Amino acid sequence: MQGAQARYCGVVLLIVSTRLAGGQIPGAPVLQNAFVSPGAVVAADFVGGSGGSVYAGAASWAPASGRVQLSVGAGTRSHLASNSFVYGLRAAVPFSGSSSSVGFGMLAGIGGGPNQGGFPLDSLASTTVIPVGVAIGWRRGFGNRGISVYATPSYVFFSGGTNNSGVVRGAIGLDVAVAKALGLTAGFEFGQTRTPREGGPTGTLFGFGVSYAIARR
Repeated sequence: MQGAQARYCGVVLLIVSTRLAGGQIPGAPVLQNAFVSPGAVVAADFVGGSGGSVYAGAASWAPASGRVQLSVGAGTRSHLASNSFVYGLRAAVPFSGSSSSVGFGMLAGIGGGPNQGGFPLDSLASTTVIPVGVAIGWRRGFGNRGISVYATPSYVFFSGGTNNSGVVRGAIGLDVAVAKALGLTAGFEFGQTRTPREGGPTGTLFGFGVSYAIARR
């Protein structure tokens, strides 16, 4: 990949950490790319699946060194007739060069919000979500556009509800740059489940996001 393509594609890849997870927001897929581009990005997300739907906003920032990326997100989670506030934050560390087409990284995050398993919210404790995982990604630039495909296997620990335990999950995502600073993301998550009363995932989660790079170094 040419250097210009790699730098541009980095803008696309900065998008992925800001939306669909933002932290980790409960009820959203754990999606994280292996590449980090210095600067700041904001995003709007929609997530759906067996745990209801999530509408959220998110932002991420990485220093000029690109050695770490910090992401934060917050929004509303809906299930049946109830709505609640959810939030999350995450740190990701890449282990790939600025011009690499294949990359590897690590992530850890935390998020929270009321348990929404179809039961009265005041009868269950809030759920805390703590994902820890790795990111494996591939990217390619195409003139003024770029694309990235990535996988994020993770262990997600849940505290709250009726049981504290963890599950092994996997996620696959796709980022596409449609303009110089505008990107689209789609992804889904699958793997082990928890019962609705326990507050964890009960099936496949999917999400879509739109991101805009407001500052780049």
